[in-house]
Amino acid sequence: MISEFRSLLALSLATALTIAASRAVTPATQRVLWRNPGLVDSLDLHWGMGGADRAPKPPFTFVDEDLSGSKPKVRVKDQLGVLWTVKLAPPEPERNEVHAEIAASRIVWALGYCADENYFVPAGRINGVVNLKRAASAIGEDGAFEAGRFERMPDGATKLGEWNIEDNPFKGTRELAGLHILMMVLGNWDLAPQNTSIYHVALPGGADAEERYVVSDLGSTFGRMKGGAGKAPSRWNLQDYREESFVHGLVTNRVLFEHPLMGNAPLQIPIDHARWFLSLATRLTPDQLHQAFDAAGASADEANNFSAEVLKRIDALKRVVDGKKY
Repeated sequence: MISEFRSLLALSLATALTIAASRAVTPATQRVLWRNPGLVDSLDLHWGMGGADRAPKPPFTFVDEDLSGSKPKVRVKDQLGVLWTVKLAPPEPERNEVHAEIAASRIVWALGYCADENYFVPAGRINGVVNLKRAASAIGEDGAFEAGRFERMPDGATKLGEWNIEDNPFKGTRELAGLHILMMVLGNWDLAPQNTSIYHVALPGGADAEERYVVSDLGSTFGRMKGGAGKAPSRWNLQDYREESFVHGLVTNRVLFEHPLMGNAPLQIPIDHARWFLSLATRLTPDQLHQAFDAAGASADEANNFSAEVLKRIDALKRVVDGKKY
């Protein structure tokens, strides 16, 4: 009996140790919407999160066509074997999302939010292109293209799915409120779930992982928002962006904006959350914003003017929060 008891005890102990060990090596997953960006005014918004070393390096080799969404896209590999999704400028200028998406992603990243890593390539050639459908409008028979947004997945990442910017695990936090405000600053009028991504990212060492919540399509920015009789929304349109209304004022200790995020009711943000957002946004400098637009392929005048309009919106919000006229 004693020997049997000892055997059972040893077996139970071994089983317990095995379970403990399996728990110890199981990655701990953390949901991430925002992380402290540190000294915002010291960040390089030209190269963004990846830096020059991670930018796409030609020659590019065709992999396949990406038929998701509504804009021409292909997947290619560069000389280092890195896989890129390339969004191209369609023939109609009003449908071109390339410039807006890159500039917006730089600003989103600078304020600490999860963003896609992307780069602007003004022109190039893709080798081995075959059987194009939608992308045939943007890539020549010889593989030549102009104005491409090259985007790469985070290292060790897989896409889990989509999320709703208004109903998610971060609801009620100042970080989510800050993202809502930022979408208003950028003039993002297309925040449907299909324009978001949740990435599962294995961190170095394999002990931990993250679920990163990203607004993954920022192409419908820097123009006119939805709403208004006879006025279609627009993107990368300086005049529309300049003329568009932004913030309405204070209503019972909440900042009321002129437009909704997704539904019909204009966005409202608690004033304390708006103050927190401003503690980050007011650190952005004119030179940094110029970098972001320059990185997106803007002309010098476009970069200057779009940067000035972003700063005007941040200042307008600050004046509302401070109880001043704007």
